[in-house]
Amino acid sequence: MSFTLNQQNQGNLLILEMSGKILSDGDLENAKAVLDKISNWNIVMDLSNLSHSNSSGIAFMVKTLTRSRINNGDVAMVKPNAQLAKLFEITKMYEVFSIYESLEAAKKHFD
Repeated sequence: MSFTLNQQNQGNLLILEMSGKILSDGDLENAKAVLDKISNWNIVMDLSNLSHSNSSGIAFMVKTLTRSRINNGDVAMVKPNAQLAKLFEITKMYEVFSIYESLEAAKKHFD
């Protein structure tokens, strides 16, 4: 399964639904194009269907957070699977990102 990124506006939030596997920088070309068109930088990354990410995916997530904060926004993450949760623990992403178990909890982050 290849990587896909779907976007959906919900009120004052942009939901980025990530699914599949991030195995290389090439998997992120479309995702980078999506970021270049964003005007709403309050972002929820829904990771519930993302089964795998390598360092390219982690770098993309950090770059998204950086651009969001530069544009007076923030990023919250939702439902990383067990493998991603372990990766986030190893890379200390839990100290950088706000990570929630439900979309509703992530939405409250922006209230």
